[in-house]
Amino acid sequence: MKHLKTAKTESPLDIRWNALDATISIAFLAAVLVGIYFGSAKLLEILGDQEFLNTSTISNVSFSILYGIQVILMFGVVWFFAIFWRKARFKDLGLRYYSIAKTLWYSLILLIAIFVISFLYVFIMSSLFGIDAPASKMETLIKNRSISNIILLIVVAFIGPIIEEIFFRGFIYSAFKKNWGTNAALFLSSLLFAIVHLDLFSLLPLMIIGWLLAYLFEKTKSLFPAIFLHAAYNLILILIMLGQLEMIKIY
Repeated sequence: MKHLKTAKTESPLDIRWNALDATISIAFLAAVLVGIYFGSAKLLEILGDQEFLNTSTISNVSFSILYGIQVILMFGVVWFFAIFWRKARFKDLGLRYYSIAKTLWYSLILLIAIFVISFLYVFIMSSLFGIDAPASKMETLIKNRSISNIILLIVVAFIGPIIEEIFFRGFIYSAFKKNWGTNAALFLSSLLFAIVHLDLFSLLPLMIIGWLLAYLFEKTKSLFPAIFLHAAYNLILILIMLGQLEMIKIY
């Protein structure tokens, strides 16, 4: 992928936050989200309403509230450490213009690579190890129709890619790179990206996807190509899942 050239017309990103800021933010998010989940589960158990957190029966309101809390917390720590505490600009997180044509071209190349890698991974796990891919949380939500398709599309193909790229690439990757170098930052940020998806079977392909997104950000110095690639990948996946569901209904 040597053809992905670093943008020469842009000034370097001014990364004022560091790996300690990123580590504290990760620990804070983990503690708060785990606390909210188990605290809510205990409260709902007492109230006799455990359906609120059940993937197969969760409602649009419940899903929106839970995801909204996650988005606010992720963006909040980025704002606090990078913008408020370290006095950086949103531009330094990578939120600056990049060529639309190059964004489309790079996204096409990397999308093909991602789907080829994912297909080979599933094939190897199934044929050599006899391990079939389990249903993902997204597949469960779609099959049970507990969440409207519009909300899923907005979250998965729009809000999710934006907030995840700001957090994992713009904030976490940049902080790790500042203190530990590019290679360590690529590995650690992609590992964290894979872990937070809580999908053990897909841990390796998710790490590869995270690595490619960070690599794209590193070469372009802009989050917009990574956001577009992330959104395009998620959109294709969810459309495939929705299409499969409709085919099942027909037959």
